[in-house]
Amino acid sequence: MCFRSPTRPARRALLALAVVLVAAGCSADHTPEAGDPVFAGLDSAVVNEVLASPAAQQRVEGDDEGAAKARYQGMVRNFIACRSALSVYQTWVATGEAPAFPDQPRPTNPSATAKQLDQDIQQLRDHASSGDISLLRDDLTTESGCGHWIPAKPADPSGPTIADVVNGRS
Repeated sequence: MCFRSPTRPARRALLALAVVLVAAGCSADHTPEAGDPVFAGLDSAVVNEVLASPAAQQRVEGDDEGAAKARYQGMVRNFIACRSALSVYQTWVATGEAPAFPDQPRPTNPSATAKQLDQDIQQLRDHASSGDISLLRDDLTTESGCGHWIPAKPADPSGPTIADVVNGRS
């Protein structure tokens, strides 16, 4: 049996099909498994929640495998830190005093972007202890803040976001 190279029109058709498939999102899936070493040291329930989140999956579209793993690790840490900030904020509103910002888990195998996230978490901690609740509120509600897309309640992707709760829309 002899293999024949496709004709020019057939090659064009195959190329067009490949372009359509890539444009439709049929590219390689780089979603890590929950047991991936990138998540060592992080809460497995939050890892599973982030991996199952359509919003999280959308944020990694187009990333190569290494970038996707780093981004997923960062999102897990963000979910934990932002929910911690929400808890501090809610206690502060209810009592008039900000509790200490909880210690945050660190991944055993930090990604290349972990230092930036450490700085972001430190900012949340600083704002929580600043005496100015509006700083923490801004962290949780502005478009670039951490609460704009993260569900307030774990494993409730269709429920209110952290920003919704802070803004009284829950």
